[in-house]
Amino acid sequence: MHGEFDRLELAGLSFDERYRLLNGSVIPRPIAFVSTLNEDGTVNAAPFSSFMIASVEAGYLAFSVGPSEKPKRTFRNIGRTGEFVINTVPQELAHKVQLCGEEQENGALKLERAGLTAIASEKIRTPRIAESKIQFECKLHTVLAFAESRMIVGEILLMHARDGVVRDGKIDPVNYGPLGRIAGRNYCSVRDVISV
Repeated sequence: MHGEFDRLELAGLSFDERYRLLNGSVIPRPIAFVSTLNEDGTVNAAPFSSFMIASVEAGYLAFSVGPSEKPKRTFRNIGRTGEFVINTVPQELAHKVQLCGEEQENGALKLERAGLTAIASEKIRTPRIAESKIQFECKLHTVLAFAESRMIVGEILLMHARDGVVRDGKIDPVNYGPLGRIAGRNYCSVRDVISV
């Protein structure tokens, strides 16, 4: 009457096998397009799709940095400066953000290659991405370790929203048009809003 279920024990699976199952199950996921400052003052930008509100009352956002062969530039930069910007991703930026997520020899040129624009923040040195419709200037609050992954929690110092995105104190989801991550190079958009 309820159909059959496959039993999937994560304990015996490799990282890649777990990654495919979990990332394909917890969907769609919002994307944190995180900008940080490199040591030479250039801007690094990278997307992270394990992104959430950690606390509404305290104004904390969090995103997870998974394991990699060498430490992610984003993680190193945040550890050094204690600040970052979470730029949200509207659907029209899908290709540009995907490009920034790919490994490149010189990460400092990611924005230039993707045709994106860095603009000044107000409360921190790290720039925002102009093409993003909502941006959060953040100060590092804490880093939590979960096995080889690290969850970065930031305190929102200032939020920016493009004209027309906030209406009557609420975000207009159609005007915002956020991109959702499915898995791999697959994404989705907010098309149908279901009210119940």
